[in-house]
Amino acid sequence: MLIGALGVALLAESQQSAAPYGALATALALGLVPTRKNWVGRRSGKVAILLAIGAILGTLAVGGDLIRILVAASRMAVVIVLILCVALIRPALAELGLDHAVAAIAARAPRSLRGCAILLGVTIAGLGLSFGAVSIFGGSLRGRTDDDATAARAAMRGLALSMTLGPSTASVAAVMAAYPHVGWGDALLIGLPIALVGIVIGSIAARRLTIAAEPASARELTRAILAILAVPAVAVFLRLVFGLSMTLAIATAAVIVAVLLLTCATRAATRKQRGDMRQVLLRSDVQLGEAWAHAGAETALFLACGLVLGFMREPVIAESARAVFAFVPRGYPGLLVMMVGVPLVTTLGIHPMALFAILAPVLTPSILGMSEPGVFQAWIVAVGLSMIVSPASILTITTVLSFGVPADRLCLRGNGLYAAGLAVIATCLFLILS
Repeated sequence: MLIGALGVALLAESQQSAAPYGALATALALGLVPTRKNWVGRRSGKVAILLAIGAILGTLAVGGDLIRILVAASRMAVVIVLILCVALIRPALAELGLDHAVAAIAARAPRSLRGCAILLGVTIAGLGLSFGAVSIFGGSLRGRTDDDATAARAAMRGLALSMTLGPSTASVAAVMAAYPHVGWGDALLIGLPIALVGIVIGSIAARRLTIAAEPASARELTRAILAILAVPAVAVFLRLVFGLSMTLAIATAAVIVAVLLLTCATRAATRKQRGDMRQVLLRSDVQLGEAWAHAGAETALFLACGLVLGFMREPVIAESARAVFAFVPRGYPGLLVMMVGVPLVTTLGIHPMALFAILAPVLTPSILGMSEPGVFQAWIVAVGLSMIVSPASILTITTVLSFGVPADRLCLRGNGLYAAGLAVIATCLFLILS
């Protein structure tokens, strides 16, 4: 089913037709019905239902074009495909048992730079593994450091910075779907300097770490590095050779690399008399089903945000929204308000994508005095900072589960100063770059 969904997404992109997008979004929405017990009760699920009902009823109330709203929401289907495809990588890496090698790689860095090594490692790995990068580093380092909280914060910051470089996370893919005319290369020119500044700030803020990890062989280290770099490398190849969007390039690369990794794991298991390909695929299928159930709330939220984005772009609503948010200053003061205000609001437990769906049609390039790629990247930074300070973000939840660190030692308390500093510096960089 996942391969079929990916095939429909590729067809939709090649034809640029609304029909395949609509069919895929409808199938995903129907797929949420059997698993509603897993997501309806969650905060993101409740927000999704409220947003969807509000967007549909609001469209009917103002006499808007409901079909146009549904077509706008259908492009969010590619985001869900990305979530599921990337979820295949984590079990494939687990089959190869690379946790030990990842810890050994981090331990090779000087003690004063190990926090930077974790941040940089998650930034690079996150380009292909998405939130799985945090899971891998958490599983590798948990209990092996003298300060798991420092390692966890470095991992969170690394994943947030990876969002400025590529659309491997669902939030970036959703923002990219809302700005279809912004190319990956244009966004990268602005995102790369911000990522470098974030790495420098994070390295200065990171404390010294002691990592108790046994040395790994050169072969184990090589396999771990190649496995982590495989997805972004294949994605760039697909992008350059076949012209795929980066969202679908990463999704396709994740499937290809997962098949290769599972094949390698199966051959190793066969030599040790431990199993066959069918058993490996069955385990991966179970884990993929768990990923679908776990991502139910986010799936519903992204589809609902698509409805809200379409609704907010209706001419009558857009004019009214600009009047309501007239207090937001124009130009770069308005950008600073967005960069600082959105993360602060999400600390109350509000998902950043809900704010993006409401504010993106209002904070336009003309209002902020920036180019469209600049506004696109500004939203990426704002969403990334929101994810590291919000207790309700999927990044915080993943980090808590992976590193075993309480949420109160992360979020605003642990990442607040870092987020504020990066927000101010990023705003200055936008002034120069956009």
